[in-house]
Amino acid sequence: MEGRNITLLYASETGTTEDYSEELGRTLEHLHFKVRRVEMDLFEPKLLLSTLLAIFMCPTTGQGDVPENMQKFWRFLLRKKLPPTLLQNMRFSTFGLGDSTYPKYNWAVKKLHKRLLQLGASEFYIRGEGDVQHEEGIDGTLAPWIEGLSSKLLELFPLPDGVSPIPTHQLLPPKFTISIDSSQAPYSDQSYASNLSLPRGPTSFKLTVSQNTRLTPPTHFQDTRLLSFTSTEPLTHSPGDAISILATNPPEVVEEALEILNLDINPDQPLHITPHPLNFISPLTLRTLLTHHLDITAIPRRSFFTFCASFTTDETHKERLLDFTNPLYAEELWDYTTRPRRSILEVLQEFGSVKVPLGYLVEMVPRIRARLFSIASSAGQYSHPQLISPSSTVPTEGENKLDLLIAIVKYRTVIKRIRRGMCTRYISTLAPGDTLNATISKGGLGSSSSNLKQVKYSTPAVLIGPGTGVAPMRAMVYERLREAQFHNEGLKPGKTLLFFGCRGKETDYYFGTEWEQLMEKFGKEVFDTKPAFSRDQDRKRYVQHLIKEDKEEVWRLVGEMGGAVYVCGSSGRMPQAVREALIEVFVEVGGKEREEAESYLLGMEGEGRYRQETW
Repeated sequence: MEGRNITLLYASETGTTEDYSEELGRTLEHLHFKVRRVEMDLFEPKLLLSTLLAIFMCPTTGQGDVPENMQKFWRFLLRKKLPPTLLQNMRFSTFGLGDSTYPKYNWAVKKLHKRLLQLGASEFYIRGEGDVQHEEGIDGTLAPWIEGLSSKLLELFPLPDGVSPIPTHQLLPPKFTISIDSSQAPYSDQSYASNLSLPRGPTSFKLTVSQNTRLTPPTHFQDTRLLSFTSTEPLTHSPGDAISILATNPPEVVEEALEILNLDINPDQPLHITPHPLNFISPLTLRTLLTHHLDITAIPRRSFFTFCASFTTDETHKERLLDFTNPLYAEELWDYTTRPRRSILEVLQEFGSVKVPLGYLVEMVPRIRARLFSIASSAGQYSHPQLISPSSTVPTEGENKLDLLIAIVKYRTVIKRIRRGMCTRYISTLAPGDTLNATISKGGLGSSSSNLKQVKYSTPAVLIGPGTGVAPMRAMVYERLREAQFHNEGLKPGKTLLFFGCRGKETDYYFGTEWEQLMEKFGKEVFDTKPAFSRDQDRKRYVQHLIKEDKEEVWRLVGEMGGAVYVCGSSGRMPQAVREALIEVFVEVGGKEREEAESYLLGMEGEGRYRQETW
């Protein structure tokens, strides 16, 4: 049908938004729209002039920043010479993915939406704002937004008489053609501990594992690792930046998947796939596809059940699978998938009548996405002997060193099954000498964030990093000490005060010995730490309690001396509890009224003196 063209532009930091854009694209195709789905930075900006109908999807990163693969596109939109009528022919809507524990919740999509209006575009449907903190995750907002969007599109672009939307449970033709290449001999890739067989991107570099040490005692429930890597390539990173690691599925999981899928082909026979997805390895086989590219242990999305319902002849199974595709049963879907963390493989096991065709496998199973881990060392930390702790190894000449602090994800769910994080499971197997490709992603805590000015080492800093949130704080501590020692410019170093929280001093006091050594070496007027051990006494103590107990010092550093505050750790209650503790300090010691204290904290955010990174 003519005229039913829609452009779907997305940006994605970790691949989540890309997955959601695929789901939205399928919905639009069921409404008989011809969908052009493109990553924002790969979209030619001049094509916006001829784009009449568009939907934009993007997450917010760091301190209200746009994702890396949206920055070029965003810079174009911000050009001052663009006329206010540039996009007058465009009708659009937007959807953002955010975290409401951040002060600048869904800031990126709000900025984008506003800028499109400034350039003359008109909104045809309201902006949607997804929140990972919603009890049903992003789906809790996205599903009703898509339903409303679909209704609006059918109102604006009614279908011809006799034509109805394609039922949501009716399968569309496959987007990929996969065939067996019988001209080549079978090929087997058993390299689980290395991802070097994956195509290397322009910004990636090779890392070699030099250390993978468990920091917590064997009796402690949490296995937390200190991983050290070396590289002969220059590593330029700022405190708060992260390493992006692309993991693989272990052989035993791949074997299980081969058994469950039962595709009746040689898993090591080379395959032809068209169009060939970017970054897929070659030669590609079913085994390498399941090992390196398809996230078969992921929690399935609603669209997965649509596929499954089409691939079963069991009417009981089909009825149940279709129920999960109905937005009216969103709570049931959540209880079946997300709450127990039920995986794609487990769903296929429980619905054994589902026979997935090879041609749909790549489309229905999400791709393995890189995971981000905050760097726990300073770029120049290991180049100065005074900053190297006795427990650390010194890299050899010509090598650069980088540390990560990673909690291995392994737990028992509400249905009494063991769950393991795919990436941390992979990381736990890495041994000295193993190699992998990785990239550095800019974080929101440091000066690398585009909209924040640099906080100098001469400015006091209050660091709040419970649990593995202390990783970027360690990088910041060493970077500030390095600058003060070797690039002091005659300035007196500002005090660094670290609030760290964990369960117990003897179980998970990460880098505790280092903190003691640094205080002794440099003095508490330069570096001081206040640990909160929540389980070492009858009454639980968290970082927010220590902030209030040390309120005079916190106000002196932040209020009187203009210091900065950095917060890093798991999202949820902690970030809000820390904000509330700081507001109380501003009231009780700073002499401010409640409203004035809240405004003061907001002002700190605007100045780049309050920065948060949570997950």
